[in-house]
Amino acid sequence: MDQSNSGEHHNPPYSRHIPGKIMTLTADNRESRFRIPSHEMAAIFSLLGRDPNLTEEAIFSAMWSEHCSYKSSRKHLRRFQSAHSSRVVSGPGENAGIIHIGEGIGIAFKMESHNHPSFLEPFQGAATGVGGILRDIFAMGARPIALANSLVFGSLRHPRHRTLFRRVVAGIAGYGNPVGIPTVAGEVWFDDRYLNNILVNVFALGVVNVNSVMSAKAPKAGLIAIYMGNRTGRDGVSGAAMASRGFNSSDGDLRPQVQVADPYVGKNLIEATLKIIQEGLPVAVQDMGAAGLTSSSTEMAGRGGLGMELDLSSVPLRETKMEGWEILLSESQERMLFLAQPEQVEPILQIARNYQLAASVVGETITEPLFRVKMKGQLLAEIPIELLTDKAPVYDRPTSTNPAIVMPNHIKAQSGSHAILETFKEMISHPNGGDTTWIHQQFDKAVGGATLMGPGHDGAVMNLKSPQKSSVAIALSSLPHTLSKDAYRGAGITVLKAVTDLAAMGAIPLGMTDCLNFGNPENPEIMGQLTEAISGIADIGAALEIPVVSGNVSLYNETNKQSIPPTPMIVITGRVSDYRNRIAGITKTPGLTISLLGSSNDLSLGGSFFEWISGDTSLGPVPEPNPSQVKRIVNLMSGLSSRRLVTCSRAIGKGGILRSLFMMTLGATDLGVIIKIPNPIEPLSYFFSEAPGRILIGHSTTDQEEIIQWAKEMGVPFQTIGITAKKTFSVSYRELAGHEKHLADSPQTLQNLFMNAITQYMEDAP
Repeated sequence: MDQSNSGEHHNPPYSRHIPGKIMTLTADNRESRFRIPSHEMAAIFSLLGRDPNLTEEAIFSAMWSEHCSYKSSRKHLRRFQSAHSSRVVSGPGENAGIIHIGEGIGIAFKMESHNHPSFLEPFQGAATGVGGILRDIFAMGARPIALANSLVFGSLRHPRHRTLFRRVVAGIAGYGNPVGIPTVAGEVWFDDRYLNNILVNVFALGVVNVNSVMSAKAPKAGLIAIYMGNRTGRDGVSGAAMASRGFNSSDGDLRPQVQVADPYVGKNLIEATLKIIQEGLPVAVQDMGAAGLTSSSTEMAGRGGLGMELDLSSVPLRETKMEGWEILLSESQERMLFLAQPEQVEPILQIARNYQLAASVVGETITEPLFRVKMKGQLLAEIPIELLTDKAPVYDRPTSTNPAIVMPNHIKAQSGSHAILETFKEMISHPNGGDTTWIHQQFDKAVGGATLMGPGHDGAVMNLKSPQKSSVAIALSSLPHTLSKDAYRGAGITVLKAVTDLAAMGAIPLGMTDCLNFGNPENPEIMGQLTEAISGIADIGAALEIPVVSGNVSLYNETNKQSIPPTPMIVITGRVSDYRNRIAGITKTPGLTISLLGSSNDLSLGGSFFEWISGDTSLGPVPEPNPSQVKRIVNLMSGLSSRRLVTCSRAIGKGGILRSLFMMTLGATDLGVIIKIPNPIEPLSYFFSEAPGRILIGHSTTDQEEIIQWAKEMGVPFQTIGITAKKTFSVSYRELAGHEKHLADSPQTLQNLFMNAITQYMEDAP
């Protein structure tokens, strides 16, 4: 019986019969109906003591999938320790991480992937990725205030990838804009090693009172499970399993497994959920994401050491003749599961009706630690809940440190001043180094009135509208070209880059989320990359006391056994104590003094954008991460920010110092720089190294002595190198051999190259 919008808690008499013949099961005589590996089917039979029936097998296929169980990475993710930080309100294991930013304000944030669905159906895949990450945030009781994304495609020379790119961006805009959450930051990378597996990682951040945080843990038996949101259809059935394997040429059309987004229902779901939480009606809340009703119900009960009994007859459906296993595994979007005391059921259902959302009682928590599923009087499944949660498989897969991916070859590097200028121009005219306005002009960046800094800077800054004028900063970082060369150092550098970006905005880092995108973990080389990357992130995070409070692992990003490069994506959040002290990354003011903060001693080109674009892989190792140097520059920039001594600043990142100088001056079409490097340099490494922990600042000459004193006290090298100026982009330097060199071009010429980098491919893209 459909109990949509009904407060009745229906308990008909149920049959105890579980279809399924008990048999002797071995790896050789039982083929899974849901592509469960034979050795796992044998384990399921052994644990249950019988052959699972169709519904139970479907449940195991989802909950033991890589996507839900983290069976290849869970052992290694334990390196991410967050409990030791007093700032952590909620860490891994909940819907999202929460950091106490001060004044009783918590920031809830998380990053997740939607790679496989976006490759199959780019608009819906991207849109549902945004919807899913937002639900993780407001399930915690936090109001979402910001979105960001990190995207990777094959080269835009390929028509297929121009279409994928256009549709993914449209999907992100098509959800974020209607629900009224601004998309304020992002990254994009184009590389033919991703021709058959694109990456779509989305991030969301929300604000919550630290005393009003909602949990996804069921605290006791007898709580009523209430379904609210969209009705359930067949979209996304087996989506978790599909996202847990690679693609191959025999897969056929997998698009029916991609979920369908409805942002207008999503907006109502946000408001209804927050109202229900604010009125203190639920005990626990979880969104129905991967594996749908199955994962949300088993995980909530499992966290509390309880069981869950569901009646699928009560689930609101939008399609007829759905089987029980389809209802359980459907990933129809915009759905939440609440646990509440019996007396709170009707008030919750009334709020759902007010927001035109389907809602019904679908089950309850029970003392028996079982996942019991019934439908129309028949018992469909009965599984010890720990087999689906804590006792799901955990693998210690073999690893190899042999390099798995060969860098692509482009052109060989030259070190003359003309060659340096031409390489710089090639960088800023390439989609990987050029303007991203084509992307972010499709996003509503200001809705909600909290965006203080958005696209075009080193990150974003959001106004928390607190009495003390606190603001939160967001910095993204991903360096696939760096990790291809050294996964451990590359992952550490990825973290340090985000921290340096935060420092450039005047922010102190507080917490981290990640999305670990890798290939097939059954390949020892890929598994080695994953473990090395996790170690790199964990070591630098520990050194800087930045806890990892949430995240996601996306494996099996491969097609026909060709895996993507190791691609962890990092987002670090930070605090600017007074939003008026934030530092912009762009200026339109000529005559500012430009100074360089940070050491120029270790300027390796290994793993840099220059190495990638030149194709010369003999340029040395990836720079060794130096967290102590970065920590000093964070403290320095925070002090300079509080004193308002810096007009603008730019972290030296992708492309090196030349590109960062150029990016700093994008506030006016005729603005450039006049630079004279004081000391002899090795040009290639000086201009193109991306070693983190270096920041360019623009400041008044009258403030220079105070800035020098601050830098000296913090132990940060300081060097004045030039000024902002109109109508020229001019750099003079002396080589180590003593030769004076000069390179120059007009700001307008350079900006034209930069602005056309992506748009030249997208004007006629389908």
